[in-house]
Amino acid sequence: MQQQAAAYLAQGRYTEAIALYEQCINANPTLMSNYWHLGLAWLLQGEESEAQAIWLSALTQGNPAEIDVRMGELLEVLEAEAIRCLDNYKLQSATQIYWQILELDSDRAQAYYNLGNAIAQQGNLDEAIACWHRATEIQPDFAQAYQNQGCVFQKLEQFEDAISCYLKVLEIHPEWIETLYNLGLCLFQQGRLDDAIACFKKTTQIQPEYSQAYSDWGYALLEKGQLDEAINCFKKATQIKPEFAQAYCKWKDTLVQLDKSNEAINANASLLKALQTQQESTDLDWFLRNLWTRANQRQPGKLDEQTASFQQVLLVDTPKEFYESTWDWAVTFNLEISNYINIYPRNILHLIPPKTPDKTIHFSFRFGDKVELPATFVALVPDGRYWLNKSQDSSAVITSENQLLADISPEFPALSPGHPEKHPSKHSIFSLRKLPPPEKIDGTVTVLSGLLNDVYFHWMLDILPRIELLHRSGIDMMGIDKFLISSHLPFQKETLNILGITEANILETSRYHHIQATNLIVPSFPGSIAWMPKWACDFLRNTFLNKTFLESSDKIERLYISRSQAANRRIINEDEVISLLNKFGFQSVTLESMSVREQATLLANAKVVVAPHGGGLTNSVFCNPGTKIIEIFSPNYVYHCYWLISNIVGLEYYYLLGEVSEGFYLHKLLYPNSRIEDIFINLDKLLSLMKFAGAIA
Repeated sequence: MQQQAAAYLAQGRYTEAIALYEQCINANPTLMSNYWHLGLAWLLQGEESEAQAIWLSALTQGNPAEIDVRMGELLEVLEAEAIRCLDNYKLQSATQIYWQILELDSDRAQAYYNLGNAIAQQGNLDEAIACWHRATEIQPDFAQAYQNQGCVFQKLEQFEDAISCYLKVLEIHPEWIETLYNLGLCLFQQGRLDDAIACFKKTTQIQPEYSQAYSDWGYALLEKGQLDEAINCFKKATQIKPEFAQAYCKWKDTLVQLDKSNEAINANASLLKALQTQQESTDLDWFLRNLWTRANQRQPGKLDEQTASFQQVLLVDTPKEFYESTWDWAVTFNLEISNYINIYPRNILHLIPPKTPDKTIHFSFRFGDKVELPATFVALVPDGRYWLNKSQDSSAVITSENQLLADISPEFPALSPGHPEKHPSKHSIFSLRKLPPPEKIDGTVTVLSGLLNDVYFHWMLDILPRIELLHRSGIDMMGIDKFLISSHLPFQKETLNILGITEANILETSRYHHIQATNLIVPSFPGSIAWMPKWACDFLRNTFLNKTFLESSDKIERLYISRSQAANRRIINEDEVISLLNKFGFQSVTLESMSVREQATLLANAKVVVAPHGGGLTNSVFCNPGTKIIEIFSPNYVYHCYWLISNIVGLEYYYLLGEVSEGFYLHKLLYPNSRIEDIFINLDKLLSLMKFAGAIA
């Protein structure tokens, strides 16, 4: 009975565990471990007071000497379960237990450290830092607690705080090369080049094969104008670990043969090829200077010099005020009944951490166990305006009183719902002095346009569900004169045709960047940009999964989705990857030539999908529950959108970080924009992850 109770507890079946532990106590009231586990089951069920009452009752049954022994036993049980929860990414449960441990004994440095780890992986970084700090107060030589603080501060670009923590670690463990290397990176960010060089140099003295340190040492020398010394360091890094450079040069040659290479790839390959040679190269200086200049060019913001100059002749004022929500605007003008149509209430997106063999999950997946998505609605804005900038990364819905409606005016970066940086006062439109004059349209126009309208993911998850909101609003579709939406790409034409939006009624987004309509209808987004609710996924599945297609199509259970036809985020050693996957029954596919319904059918039949991050994984929304998804990222750009879909649809989600050229800054020379960098895959790591996922034996 005790074993069955323990099994129920491990499975999260707390009610059954409680019932059995109570029977065990009735059978043997003197066996204390049953009380500890009974209380634990109540705690994990959310009944903290009941758990504490059970523990207190059992503790006080003995004499003072027995109480100390029993307290030790209780803490041992709680710590074992907390570690089990932490190891299995049951982070909320681990957090609950560690707080109880600290209520029983507030001087346990290890408990504060582990609590910080659990909290950090839920995205609460400030609270995690406080826990690690408390651990170091109790145990001043707790190096790993300083190390964790430093890593988080570095991630948050709070470099001074990171440096302080790393220096503490090195006082205790001066031989920790990862800490020494990260200290060098932080010092570089502060412009302290000589100090950074000293760290990189010392790292290589401790570990002569630490290639990243040679590479970033070289970049620091390059910043100081010491070109010859920089080249020597870059060469050393490439010679220690040549795999990326060799694969990149081979990949470039293949692209040249296919007439798919470009100037940037050619330049990158020329540098990497030159670095692999021992001979002096007169071209190497030129290659290096050319890439350094490219990497350090000013990245234009939303308001570049050309725009600023053009604004001198523009005539329309930008908004000066905002409503945080369209509901607030409707209430202010007594329009909440006539001009605001509620569709779906706020809803909770429940999150399960990705599955990984690593000890911690990547920062990009740390959002806790749930996120609240906003309610959806359709708004009618009389004489309203809509503006979308030319790069389609900033938009605005503006009332006739020249006020911004913030919750239907998204822009990039696409932050998580409720993120403090999303406050409307920070919208980029307020930094503009003028807008181009709007094209006035006499009639009713529905705005379906969003951000990056030609990107498949945003089209499917952000834009198309707005049509469903429009249908559910009860508005007469025949009474709408025009729809502002993109329609020039095949997947756009196909999906709009299925949803009944005809070409004759479309205002093309690329043509109409700023409009004002007599009646502007604006469906809200299904959630926040790139954050989708379950109903949006259900809508796509119901609309585009066709029973006839499913029954008649070839069923490919193991898929590798190639990005060989894309312009970026391609797999550098893809031939080797495909050769490996073929041994395990995988079939490589490119999706660009397939219709949306064909893509939906293909993914609906799959049981295992391996793919680099990109639009093809949008179709994971059509997968059946239990399908295994292995997403491959560049380590410098990890985005969570397909993990979110996996949570909603019920998929098993895994991720693999690719590898880059040795050293952070050498890679920045090759790829100044991390969002588009191509990816090199370590085949051993891919094989290991597939075994971990149970995709292969």
